[in-house]
Amino acid sequence: MLHGHLLNKKLKNNTKKFTFFYPGNINQKTGGYIYEKNILKFSKKNKFPINFIELSSNYPNPNTQDIKNLNKITSNIKSDNILIFDGLVIEGLHKSINIFDNFKIIALIHHPLYLEYKGKKSEEFFKRAIKIYKKIDYFIVTSLNTKKLLSETFKINSSKISIVEPGIEKFKKYKKIPSKKIKLLTCGSIIERKKYDYLINEIKNIDNIQLNIVGDVSRESKYTNKIKKLISNNNLKDKVILHGKISQLKLENIYSICDFYISTSEYEGFGMSLANAALSKIPIISYKTSTIQKTIGKNGVLYFDNHNKGTLKKLINDNCFNNKKYKILKKNIKNKKYLTNDQSAKIFIKAVCNA
Repeated sequence: MLHGHLLNKKLKNNTKKFTFFYPGNINQKTGGYIYEKNILKFSKKNKFPINFIELSSNYPNPNTQDIKNLNKITSNIKSDNILIFDGLVIEGLHKSINIFDNFKIIALIHHPLYLEYKGKKSEEFFKRAIKIYKKIDYFIVTSLNTKKLLSETFKINSSKISIVEPGIEKFKKYKKIPSKKIKLLTCGSIIERKKYDYLINEIKNIDNIQLNIVGDVSRESKYTNKIKKLISNNNLKDKVILHGKISQLKLENIYSICDFYISTSEYEGFGMSLANAALSKIPIISYKTSTIQKTIGKNGVLYFDNHNKGTLKKLINDNCFNNKKYKILKKNIKNKKYLTNDQSAKIFIKAVCNA
């Protein structure tokens, strides 16, 4: 890794220009957007030539007008520019791969999207990835697991893949208001992969518990409506709170009042929100994945390994209402070292310069 003035000198001497495409509002408080906004802020501060362009939030399923807009934008970009695509955008371009023909292309892949789905939808995204990834010159991923997946499953040469882990900053802490309720927090877009329906069904019959969900509700409208109906039909509006898009201040306040961070997702590219929880000394309940085990470790974490009915409910009942167990979990959370936002952004920019 380059440090200090050596990297700053490299950035100043860089003659390449980059255009970074991302979908929707970059100010959302979910992992991928936070990662990309950190790069945006760092590049502006250091006057590094990356032009960030917001595309439709419809990606990875753009409509005809979305594709026309992208074609219009790229037609006005000089061919010596290097184009960087967020994974959500790039996996929506399977019918428009001609966009890649005149440029060097870098893809930022948090994880291939086929992992978010099951059945025919998963197969469709897998086919998209096979077609699209062949056109990519270089990949940046957020974990070793994703690099291995690209190398082994998609046969991409490992020399064409860089790992750039996200920056994790310690949140400000605010006074915790005493409550008889056990307060849970989970962060992430309302999408099927996150398995919020399983989580809600597991906690709906537990007394004195409240679930806070922070995340974009527009990614998968059908699934969002399913979650809203589940809350409404079971009269859970006081037990399950959908916060949607929120400010950094509100996010920090929610982290401060919650007793446990919980993740029921079967796959995470890195697990930024869980890392934030660990730094905030909040015990974690998580589905057992190799990525999360690497990101967080074992201390201060309660893992479960299936989504069977009653599994999570029993784990919560056996552990979350016992103050002695809670204090032990909290005490056991290790001060794991993560990259800062600036460190992560520096490594990202070094990677795109060398791609």
